[in-house]
Amino acid sequence: MERSLALNDYEIEFGKILEWLKKNSAKKILVQAPDGLKKILRLISEKLEEEGYETYLSGSHSWGGCDIAVNEARTMGIDTILHVGHHGFVGARTTEVRVLFVPVYYRGEFTEALVNALEDIKRNSFKKITLGVTVELHRRLHEIENHALKSGFHVETGSLENITGLVIGCNYASLRDAEAVLIVAGGRFHALGAALWMGKPVWRVDPYLKSYEKVDVRPIISRRLRDISSAMDAHSFLVVVSTKTGQARPVLAQSIKKRLLRENRKADIVVIDEISEDVLLNFGQYDAYVNTACPRLTIDDPDIFPGPVINPGELKYVLGKKLEGYDSRDLFRFDFSIGA
Repeated sequence: MERSLALNDYEIEFGKILEWLKKNSAKKILVQAPDGLKKILRLISEKLEEEGYETYLSGSHSWGGCDIAVNEARTMGIDTILHVGHHGFVGARTTEVRVLFVPVYYRGEFTEALVNALEDIKRNSFKKITLGVTVELHRRLHEIENHALKSGFHVETGSLENITGLVIGCNYASLRDAEAVLIVAGGRFHALGAALWMGKPVWRVDPYLKSYEKVDVRPIISRRLRDISSAMDAHSFLVVVSTKTGQARPVLAQSIKKRLLRENRKADIVVIDEISEDVLLNFGQYDAYVNTACPRLTIDDPDIFPGPVINPGELKYVLGKKLEGYDSRDLFRFDFSIGA
C-alpha cells in the first residue's frame, strides 16, 4: 500500500487515508480543502477513484475545521468527507456525516528566512521564546527548535489537542509564557492572532515566500478601540450568527440580544452562511454589529460589516462605556461575561 503521496511541495499520508476509509466502510467521498489547497484535490480524487471510491470535489470556501461541507454532502448523498489541510474539528462537531481530517505537510526549504528571523529577535535582546506552527509545518517543528537552540535561545513549546506547537486562527493555547514569540506559517494570519493573544513581540517566518518580519498589531488595536467607542453610543444592533458547523452560536446570540434589550437598545439576530457587506446591507443600516461567528472576521475583515463591529468578549466594554483595561484576548472569548 502506498504510504505517502507527494503533491507539489506537500506530502500526505495516503496509506492512512485508505486504511481509515476501509475501516469505516466509506463509499461516496466529498474531498474538501481551503482555497489554497484546492489545486491538489484533483490528484487525491484520482487516487481514490483508482481504489474504487466514488469521489466529489467541494467547491465552497473552507476557512478551517469550523467549516465542514455538510450541506454539500447531504445534497449528494455522501457518507464521508475527506477534509484536507486542517488538523481537526474547531467548535461543534458534526455527526451527520463521517469526517476524516487529512493534514498536508510542507516539504520546502525556508532555513535562511528562519535564521534571519532568529537573528533579528536576538538583536532585540530577547532570550526566551515560544514557538508556534500551523499543522502543515508540524513535522518541521523539531528542525525549527534546533535552529533556535543553536542560536542560543531558551525555547518553550506547548501543545494544542495533543499536537506540539500547533496554533490555529482562533486558538493560541499552545504558546507559552516567554519574552517573544516566533510563528512559522504562511501569511500574517496566525502571527497576527498570536500577537493579539500573547501581548508580546511576535516575529513570523513565511516558509512559502522565504521571508520574515516583526508583526505590528497597532493598526488592529486602534481599529478595535474605535469600533468599541462607536458602539457605546449605538441604539440598534444586528447580532450575526453563522450557520457553519463550528461557528454557529445561537444561544450566545440570544443571550446578547436579551442583554441589549435590557439596556434599552434595539437588537435583531440575522442568520447567515457566508457573511458579506452586501448581505448585511440588505437588512438596512444598524448602528453597530455583534459578530458571534468566526472571531477573525472582526480582526481581518471588519469592513464587511457596514458599521462598527464587536466580538462577544468586547461587549462588556460597550455596556460599561469605558475602554480602560482593554484586553485584546477578549477578541477570542465567547464567555459573554458582562454581569447579570
